[in-house]
Amino acid sequence: MNVYVSQIYIQAGVNFPFSHHFQLHLSQELTKRVEPSALFINTYGEDFSLMFRMSAKAELTLPEIKGPAVYRKDKDVEFSIFLTYDKQKKQGPTEYRQALRELMDQIIIVLERLEIDTSKLRLDTHALIESICTTPGMILAK
Repeated sequence: MNVYVSQIYIQAGVNFPFSHHFQLHLSQELTKRVEPSALFINTYGEDFSLMFRMSAKAELTLPEIKGPAVYRKDKDVEFSIFLTYDKQKKQGPTEYRQALRELMDQIIIVLERLEIDTSKLRLDTHALIESICTTPGMILAK
Protein backbone atom coordinates (compact mmCIF):
# COMPACT_ATOMS: atom_id res chain seq x y z
CA MET A 1 0.00 0.00 0.00
CA ASN A 2 1.33 3.39 -0.97
CA VAL A 3 0.46 6.39 1.17
CA TYR A 4 0.43 9.86 -0.35
CA VAL A 5 0.17 13.36 1.09
CA SER A 6 -0.88 16.39 -0.93
CA GLN A 7 -1.97 19.91 -0.11
CA ILE A 8 -4.95 21.92 -1.28
CA TYR A 9 -6.00 25.10 0.47
CA ILE A 10 -9.50 26.44 -0.07
CA GLN A 11 -9.51 29.67 1.98
CA ALA A 12 -7.70 32.79 0.86
CA GLY A 13 -4.72 33.57 3.07
CA VAL A 14 -4.91 30.23 4.87
CA ASN A 15 -2.04 27.94 3.94
CA PHE A 16 1.22 26.49 5.13
CA PRO A 17 4.34 26.91 2.99
CA PHE A 18 5.25 23.23 2.78
CA SER A 19 6.80 22.36 -0.57
CA HIS A 20 6.29 19.50 -2.98
CA HIS A 21 9.52 18.04 -1.52
CA PHE A 22 7.69 17.83 1.82
CA GLN A 23 4.79 16.01 0.17
CA LEU A 24 7.10 13.47 -1.49
CA HIS A 25 9.21 12.97 1.63
CA LEU A 26 6.28 12.49 3.99
CA SER A 27 4.55 10.17 1.51
CA GLN A 28 7.64 7.97 1.33
CA GLU A 29 8.13 7.97 5.10
CA LEU A 30 4.49 7.04 5.77
CA THR A 31 4.59 4.26 3.17
CA LYS A 32 7.70 2.79 4.85
CA ARG A 33 6.04 2.70 8.26
CA VAL A 34 2.60 1.23 7.61
CA GLU A 35 1.17 -1.95 6.12
CA PRO A 36 -2.43 -2.41 4.99
CA SER A 37 -4.67 -4.11 7.52
CA ALA A 38 -7.03 -6.97 6.80
CA LEU A 39 -9.87 -4.45 7.15
CA PHE A 40 -8.32 -2.15 4.54
CA ILE A 41 -7.67 -5.02 2.10
CA ASN A 42 -11.14 -6.53 2.58
CA THR A 43 -12.86 -3.16 2.21
CA TYR A 44 -10.87 -1.67 -0.66
CA GLY A 45 -8.43 -4.22 -2.07
CA GLU A 46 -4.73 -5.04 -1.90
CA ASP A 47 -3.76 -2.66 -4.68
CA PHE A 48 -5.44 0.49 -3.33
CA SER A 49 -3.45 3.54 -2.25
CA LEU A 50 -4.26 5.86 0.63
CA MET A 51 -4.24 9.63 0.01
CA PHE A 52 -4.25 12.36 2.65
CA ARG A 53 -5.17 15.80 1.34
CA MET A 54 -3.90 18.42 3.77
CA SER A 55 -5.73 21.73 4.09
CA ALA A 56 -6.53 24.32 6.77
CA LYS A 57 -9.42 26.50 7.90
CA ALA A 58 -9.20 29.65 9.98
CA GLU A 59 -12.45 29.01 11.87
CA LEU A 60 -11.44 25.62 13.25
CA THR A 61 -10.44 25.14 16.87
CA LEU A 62 -9.76 21.43 16.32
CA PRO A 63 -8.64 19.60 13.18
CA GLU A 64 -11.29 17.92 11.00
CA ILE A 65 -11.17 14.71 9.00
CA LYS A 66 -13.42 14.31 5.96
CA GLY A 67 -13.78 11.08 4.03
CA PRO A 68 -13.17 8.58 2.83
CA ALA A 69 -13.76 9.29 -0.81
CA VAL A 70 -13.21 6.08 -2.74
CA TYR A 71 -12.10 6.12 -6.36
CA ARG A 72 -12.29 2.52 -7.53
CA LYS A 73 -11.10 3.30 -11.08
CA ASP A 74 -7.93 4.95 -9.70
CA LYS A 75 -7.70 2.45 -6.80
CA ASP A 76 -7.46 5.31 -4.36
CA VAL A 77 -8.96 6.00 -0.91
CA GLU A 78 -8.77 9.68 0.04
CA PHE A 79 -9.18 11.60 3.28
CA SER A 80 -9.07 15.37 3.66
CA ILE A 81 -7.50 16.69 6.83
CA PHE A 82 -8.31 20.28 7.73
CA LEU A 83 -5.85 21.77 10.20
CA THR A 84 -6.37 24.75 12.48
CA TYR A 85 -4.93 28.06 11.31
CA ASP A 86 -4.62 31.32 13.23
CA LYS A 87 -4.63 34.26 10.81
CA GLN A 88 -3.61 36.57 13.67
CA LYS A 89 -0.26 34.82 14.19
CA LYS A 90 2.76 35.31 11.99
CA GLN A 91 3.56 31.86 10.63
CA GLY A 92 6.97 30.48 11.56
CA PRO A 93 8.75 27.36 12.85
CA THR A 94 6.53 27.00 15.94
CA GLU A 95 3.34 27.14 13.85
CA TYR A 96 4.79 24.74 11.25
CA ARG A 97 5.64 22.19 13.95
CA GLN A 98 2.14 22.56 15.40
CA ALA A 99 0.57 22.03 11.96
CA LEU A 100 2.71 18.94 11.39
CA ARG A 101 1.79 17.54 14.82
CA GLU A 102 -1.90 18.05 14.03
CA LEU A 103 -1.44 16.44 10.61
CA MET A 104 0.37 13.41 12.00
CA ASP A 105 -2.18 13.00 14.82
CA GLN A 106 -5.04 13.04 12.32
CA ILE A 107 -3.27 10.61 9.97
CA ILE A 108 -2.79 8.24 12.91
CA ILE A 109 -6.50 8.52 13.77
CA VAL A 110 -7.46 7.57 10.20
CA LEU A 111 -4.98 4.69 10.09
CA GLU A 112 -6.25 3.33 13.39
CA ARG A 113 -9.85 3.52 12.16
CA LEU A 114 -8.68 1.35 9.27
CA GLU A 115 -7.06 -0.99 11.84
CA ILE A 116 -3.60 -0.25 10.46
CA ASP A 117 -0.74 -0.65 12.94
CA THR A 118 0.64 2.81 13.76
CA SER A 119 3.31 1.79 16.28
CA LYS A 120 6.29 2.59 13.99
CA LEU A 121 4.73 5.87 12.96
CA ARG A 122 4.03 6.88 16.56
CA LEU A 123 7.65 6.15 17.51
CA ASP A 124 9.00 8.23 14.63
CA THR A 125 6.55 11.15 14.54
CA HIS A 126 8.71 13.63 16.46
CA ALA A 127 11.79 12.80 14.38
CA LEU A 128 9.81 13.11 11.15
CA ILE A 129 8.51 16.53 12.15
CA GLU A 130 11.99 17.73 13.09
CA SER A 131 13.41 16.37 9.86
CA ILE A 132 10.82 18.26 7.82
CA CYS A 133 11.37 21.48 9.76
CA THR A 134 15.16 21.40 9.51
CA THR A 135 15.73 20.04 5.99
CA PRO A 136 16.22 22.73 3.33
CA GLY A 137 13.55 22.69 0.67
CA MET A 138 10.74 21.27 2.80
CA ILE A 139 9.34 24.70 3.70
CA LEU A 140 9.17 27.43 1.10
CA ALA A 141 10.84 30.71 1.97
CA LYS A 142 8.44 33.60 2.36
